[in-house]
Formats: sequence, structure tokens, C-alpha cells
Amino acid sequence: MLDQDLPWLVNEARADPETAQQIIEALAGRVQQLQQQSDELRAENVLLKRSGSHQVFHEQANRLRTDLRDMRVMAEKAGLNPDVVTVMSFTGSALHVPAPLAIDQTLTLETAADESVRDLRPLFMSSATRLDSVLCITSGFRLLMVNGLSVPLSEAIHWKDARATVPLQRGERVEATSAINELHPPRMLIVVTRRGWARAMSWSLVENLVISGQPITPPNANDAPVWIGPADPSSLRQAQDSGGDLLLLTRNGKWTRFPITAMEASGGQGIALDPDDDVAWACVIQPDDAVVYFVGGDGAQLAVATSGLEPHKKQGGKAANLTRKFVSLACFVAKKADAVILLSANGDLIVETDRAVPIAAKPSEANTLNVVSQRLVAAARL
Repeated sequence: MLDQDLPWLVNEARADPETAQQIIEALAGRVQQLQQQSDELRAENVLLKRSGSHQVFHEQANRLRTDLRDMRVMAEKAGLNPDVVTVMSFTGSALHVPAPLAIDQTLTLETAADESVRDLRPLFMSSATRLDSVLCITSGFRLLMVNGLSVPLSEAIHWKDARATVPLQRGERVEATSAINELHPPRMLIVVTRRGWARAMSWSLVENLVISGQPITPPNANDAPVWIGPADPSSLRQAQDSGGDLLLLTRNGKWTRFPITAMEASGGQGIALDPDDDVAWACVIQPDDAVVYFVGGDGAQLAVATSGLEPHKKQGGKAANLTRKFVSLACFVAKKADAVILLSANGDLIVETDRAVPIAAKPSEANTLNVVSQRLVAAARL
């Protein structure tokens, strides 16, 4: 019934806001149905492998993905794909909030009277659209894909609207998230751990890991993921000749940078860490990127030209100091008219434009700017 009505709904949605809401609800229902079928197929995967019918599992899963992809295309053509910011807790509960304008402003993530944002930590934020998926990596190094339509949109920006979206195993927790456009997926995904291990994986491998539920195997069983991020396919092709790099940032304000193409296929140590330090974040620097913005856990911000962040020729190089007494939270490559959205422990969602932060030629010349003066728990690039 839905498959027959969907094209009609899409046409009607162009002129009727109420019909647009119907199509979102219809798609969300279909997403839940497909995810339930996918979970059932995943549960049968082991038996299918034993019976020699593993290919059947992949064919069924691919049909489900194709079905969902076709519906995404229809909804996108109807203009039903607004920008959002996805907020997810370590428990897998998540909500979308409408993406704020890239102007200096402060909003609030409301919580119930008996809880606070501190109780929800660690939290993860990513800029996305309503039709994007959220890729999560867990403490068990499993990659899980959550369709964006299964994440509730909270116009009131209230955590009571959040819904459990990630099927975690007992004792497992979400460690990092990234927004993914499955209609136009990246060529590669990069995984970074707290102990500095880094691996770049083809998107086809990522899809297989998501479908099968098989974990990635890091060299250190006591390690944990800290960052995942896609690399743009067109930029990566350029990077093979002109130096697309991965920058790792540590909690104690140290960094290193090295070419993506120098990474070992099975993963390797990306940075030499001090005994009391760990990796806090990472970002991909492409040849046309000019500035990297760094965000501290206390709200401090600084910006450095990419030309002043000189790369090593291979991974595992010695880390350099960013600036004195900088406790890192995140780092982002900046584009024109960019802004960052910061979530404080008090629940404030603070939008800060980049133009206020002076750009230093190199880290030793950087001056920190702190206009927030609050303990931050999450950050995302708008």
C-alpha cells in the first residue's frame, strides 16, 4: 500500500505542508519496518553462513537498502530533507534538533527536572540532514547504521523527545558518531582510537561490517574508538597526488598530521603518545582546506592555517604542542561562513561563528579566544 501511495504523496507534498508531514510519517514507519527486517536477517546470518546461504542474506539486505534508497530520493526531490543537528548519548538514545542559523546565538537543550546534560554524558553531535544516516561505532568496535528518519525531530529541543535508536549489546556503549549520506557515500571511512591507532576502510567494507555485525579488531583489546569520519571521494582522488592528510589531536593539546595514503591497510599507530595522554579528536585535511579550528573543553577556541600544521611523511610521528594549557575537545576544518555549535554541561547550545577567532600562521603564534566560559561536552561543525 505504501509503495503505491508514496509517489502520489510526493507530488501532493510540493503544494501541501500537511501532505509533506504524511510522507515523513510514512517514511519513518517504513524505515522502522525495514530496520526490523534487517535485524531479523542479521540474527539469521550465522545460520545462513553455516548452511552455505550467506549470499542469500546479502541479497535480501541489499534489496532492503535499495528500497529505502528509492524512498529517500523521492523525499529529497519533494524538499523534505531539512538540515538538522543530531544529538546522541552513549546509551544510543538520540534526537534531531533543527539546525540553527550560522549566527552568534545561544539555544538550550532542555531536560527533565530530575536530570541534566551532565547525566547524559558522553554526548555526541553531528551536522546532518533529516534523510542522512548516523553511523555509530561502539565500545565493542561494532559499526551500526541508524537511519535518520528513525531519529525523532524535536522542534522544542527537549531531550524527552529522544528515542533509543542503537541496538547495543549488554555492557556496550556508543563511542563516536558521524553523519553519512547513503545516497552519496564516501569512498573511505577513517576510524581512530584513544590510544592513537588509525585505520582507513573502503566504504564497501564498512557496509559489510554494518550488515554482518562483525567488529573491527584493534591491536589493543583495552583500546576504545574516539572518532570516525568519512573522507570525500573526489578529494581523496586528489589526495593520492597532492596530500590529503589525517590530523590527530590529543587531550593535552598535542597534534600530528600525516598523509591518508601513508596509512597501513590494516591500521597502525598514528601518533606517539605520552603516558598520560590520549587522542581526543581527528579531522581530515584536504589540499584546498586553509584553516583548522580547535575547540577546548573549557570553551577556548583557536585557529591555525593548515600551512602551519606541517605533516609527517608517515604515520606514527612525534606529536607537537598546539599551545600551552589547552585541554582539547574537538577540531574542525573550516569553510567559508562556517560556524561551530557547542553543547555545554549546563545544556546551552552555543553557536559561534568562525570570523571572531584570529587565524595564526602556526601554532606557536595562536591566541586562544574564550567567549563561552563553560565546560563543554560536545561540539559539531555547522
